[in-house]
Amino acid sequence: MEELRGRNALVTGAGGGLGAYIARALADVGVNLALTDLPEASVDGLSAELRTRGVEVKHAPADVTDRDERRRLVAWAEDALGPIDILVNNAGVEFGGAFLDIEEDALETTVAVNLLAVMDLTRLVIPGMLERHRGHVVNMASLAGKIPSPKLVSYSATKHGVVGFTSSMRAELGAEPVGFSAICPGLVSRVGMFGRLEPYLEGGANPIGTIPPERVGEAVVHAIRENVGEIVLNRRPIKPLILLHAVAPPWRPGWRACAR
Repeated sequence: MEELRGRNALVTGAGGGLGAYIARALADVGVNLALTDLPEASVDGLSAELRTRGVEVKHAPADVTDRDERRRLVAWAEDALGPIDILVNNAGVEFGGAFLDIEEDALETTVAVNLLAVMDLTRLVIPGMLERHRGHVVNMASLAGKIPSPKLVSYSATKHGVVGFTSSMRAELGAEPVGFSAICPGLVSRVGMFGRLEPYLEGGANPIGTIPPERVGEAVVHAIRENVGEIVLNRRPIKPLILLHAVAPPWRPGWRACAR
């Protein structure tokens, strides 16, 4: 979808983290925005800021873990702006720590927000996109969706699912005029999980480096325009590690191959 000016986008998780940077990047290229987040995550200030960039901006609260609210959200966005040309599944949660210490409710929430909502919202908007012969779905994944992530097992599992879902949708609908992209950032400075920890880390505590959140917004716009299937964002070279995981998934320090 090369021409983005005047298109309409629904962005989830817009009230914090990367959502604001994604919304700003889309607004800068003329995309009208329907923004949503949980009721306690206000997007009033962001909406007012984005309107000064000459685009139409609407916002409404929604809990994407709720099946009925997902349907209401899509209907609201279409009523507020018109047909949805772009869906950005950005809402996400993470619960760190040892996997065996994580409560069942946290597991269910992680899967519901990070994976189920992504698939269901995509399912809800795709028929209209196919009918209009245009559209793009951007799924925010993570570097944790490409490599093993100890102490973030449930989060990593859902982000692997997002990567697999995106590539499978591209394979299933590859002949259709609808695109799918997965954005896989590494550690992002100033926002999100690492942003919360960053002020407390001593120098050298992060060997893979960080990227600014603006780069994520730029990647989303690039993925839509060029229909790029997957973008991995990291300050330092990371693809050799991803390749190692792909060819030797059981790899870990001290791992030894066992012939049978």
